[in-house]
Amino acid sequence: MQKFTGQLIHSPMGFKLTLSIIIFSSLITILTTGFQLVSDYKSDVDRIDRQFNNIEKVNLDVLAASIWVIDERLINTQLHGLIQLPDITYISINDDSGQEWIEGEPSLENTIERTFDLSYRSGNEQIPVGTLLIQADLKAVYDKLLDRAIIILLTNAIKTSIVAGFILFLIWYMVTRHLHRLSQYCQNIDLDSPFEPLSFEQSENKNDEFRQVSLAINTMQQQLRASFSDIKRSKQELQDALTDRERLLALETSYKEELSSQVKEKTQELEQSVLVLKRAQEVLVEQEKMAALGGLVSGVAHEINTPIGICLTAASSQLNHIDELIKVIHSEHATLEELNSILEEHQVSCELIVNNITRASSLIQKFKTVAAQQSQEEKRSFNLQQELVDSHESVKVLFPEIKVELQLDLNPALYIKTNHNLLKQIITNVLSNAYSHAFKHVDTPVINIKAQLDDQQLNIFIQDNGSGINEEDSTRIFEPFFTTSRHKGGTGLGLSAAFNATTLLKGGIKLVKNSELGGACFHIDFPVDEGEEEQVDSDIFFENLD
Repeated sequence: MQKFTGQLIHSPMGFKLTLSIIIFSSLITILTTGFQLVSDYKSDVDRIDRQFNNIEKVNLDVLAASIWVIDERLINTQLHGLIQLPDITYISINDDSGQEWIEGEPSLENTIERTFDLSYRSGNEQIPVGTLLIQADLKAVYDKLLDRAIIILLTNAIKTSIVAGFILFLIWYMVTRHLHRLSQYCQNIDLDSPFEPLSFEQSENKNDEFRQVSLAINTMQQQLRASFSDIKRSKQELQDALTDRERLLALETSYKEELSSQVKEKTQELEQSVLVLKRAQEVLVEQEKMAALGGLVSGVAHEINTPIGICLTAASSQLNHIDELIKVIHSEHATLEELNSILEEHQVSCELIVNNITRASSLIQKFKTVAAQQSQEEKRSFNLQQELVDSHESVKVLFPEIKVELQLDLNPALYIKTNHNLLKQIITNVLSNAYSHAFKHVDTPVINIKAQLDDQQLNIFIQDNGSGINEEDSTRIFEPFFTTSRHKGGTGLGLSAAFNATTLLKGGIKLVKNSELGGACFHIDFPVDEGEEEQVDSDIFFENLD
């Protein structure tokens, strides 16, 4: 019994549920009691109003007649009778002459009062004779309501306590004791001990929730024991695996040490091989330099030997002509025709010498251009469109037989600041290459030049509608002395000079494969500064003339 009482009192769930029931029942009781008291109060007030109405219907005419005849005995008798009515505590009558009849004690609070006019009927005329004041005291009503409220609250409190105690007992009997049993069972679970199934008292033969809970917990415990057995077995296997791992780690360490020694040996061998390769590379570089130098020397010798050989042949021929001229002059039979013939041949030889010496000088100047370092000319500002037009005009003079349409796509007001001579050299050589090779079988030659400035980087696209450059030659077009028209006097130095000048401007030049016009397209780009229009002085003017 003591255990039952302790569990019943110290059950948190039962206590919370009981407290909730008491609070809820108390709220309902207070609300219903309030509604009932309000209803009773209205009923009492209505009852008093009915008494007032009855007095008005029954007693007013009798009182008015008594006052008309001033029958004080009858008036007092009627007042004494009215004061005996329930809840009536005070009555007063005032006639029109100022006389007053009073019964009872007046009250200033907790009262209901009604005033009636007293009129005497004489024939069809109503004659006012006074007023009737009636007071009903509500104290008795309030006391009755208070007593009723106390009785209702006490009754409901006792009822609620009994119901709450009974519910607390039911909760203990149906829930709490089973939960306590479940808690003790879960605390005593030991997976190493034999399995004991969970059972609840008086629930074995009932298919209720606790029966389902016991079956679920027993099933879960069996599964847990099976899993625990698997874990123990896995733990043993893991320990065996750890032992094998330690053995393998020791073996791996020995392998690593052996591999490290082998790597060191191989590294030393590779270092020796790298040194050998570096020496071989240096030898190959020197050989490549010598081969390039040999090719350059061969090209220079080939280009220079031809005009010099012609000059030597012409000079030798001039010596023979001079000997012949001397013989003719000292001859007695010399004629004017012979002298003129010798002088004409001498003139032809002189022109040949002058032309070839001029060609050799031009070749040497081009060689100097190809090998030159960056020009020491300071950067200056100029209009890009005007410079492109001037460069095209200077090239067009050298090829008067070719009529080319020049198309410009750039901002006419674009001024840039860069090395003027290097830019002119690039544009002139690219345009000369187009005039020399592009328009052999073109009826209407067109050259399109597009330029745009993008974040201090100038991009120039020069393209034509000519025959283009084949795939094999496109990889060598910037090599010195490479030309496809050497038999027509080409030296192969134009695009090479343009490449060197672009490099000196810290930019680049490349051949674009797909051209809008179908011919060759060169993309030139290098950094520039935005320039402003400047006054052209005399030195620059004469420089442009030269």
